[in-house]
Amino acid sequence: MSDRICLSDISEESWRAVIETLGAAGWSVRKGGGLDFSWAILERGGIRIDMQYDAWQEGEMAFAKADGSTITIDLPAQLMLELKLN
Repeated sequence: MSDRICLSDISEESWRAVIETLGAAGWSVRKGGGLDFSWAILERGGIRIDMQYDAWQEGEMAFAKADGSTITIDLPAQLMLELKLN
């Protein structure tokens, strides 16, 4: 879908940092998985971010393109650079 932003090759450290940072900023966080695969869904105010992490393929996150500027407000600049969201 062209109306979604999909980021891939996110390091485990950055993937977890997104979840922790947005969770601390008031986003609801649901997550699960196991040793090799994890997932998370973050939501706030009608915005949804779908995330998954595979030990062999790194992390991914996807969200509506229209929500990008709202999401980046809650992320520190260094993390935005690592995710290439600048």
